[in-house]
Amino acid sequence: MMRYMLTIAALAFGASANAQEVDRAAQVLELSATAGSACVISTPRARAVTNANFQATGDGNATVGLTRLVDPNTALPRGASFELEIPATCNASHRVTAASGKGGLGRVGAAGPQAQGFADLLPYTLRLDWAGASQERSSNAGMLVLAVANGATGNLALLVNTPDGGTPLIAGDYDDTIVIQLQPTD
Repeated sequence: MMRYMLTIAALAFGASANAQEVDRAAQVLELSATAGSACVISTPRARAVTNANFQATGDGNATVGLTRLVDPNTALPRGASFELEIPATCNASHRVTAASGKGGLGRVGAAGPQAQGFADLLPYTLRLDWAGASQERSSNAGMLVLAVANGATGNLALLVNTPDGGTPLIAGDYDDTIVIQLQPTD
């Protein structure tokens, strides 16, 4: 039994000696890649709606209809509000913009001067909340811009409020388009 162990020990020392005599080759493989800037907005969802109805259109967009734009007895605007949450991700510094196409709810087909004492444009308030920042402005005051220094992911909140009262509106259909964009700034 002892002889067997010595033989094994001699074999082990012999293998060790041979391993030291072998030339070794080494290669280094370096990996590199670039993650490009990317911003994505998904289909909005309604969080809160007053005097309005919300419908996702299935193409990543949505339609909001105001239930009663004016008081039927006075033609004065009725207040309405809706808050949408929009799933979004941007992996770099970026900006979020929101802009009204007409500067407010505008009467379809309106041309020329309006009747005295009436309006055919109803400005509203827009507010964006995103990545710990908030910005608010009137729809007729130009583009709303939120600058974000880092990447962010979560729900972008858009709140729209139409005023209650003011100048009576001319009868007709009113519409507007709000365009929201999420763009990398790098």
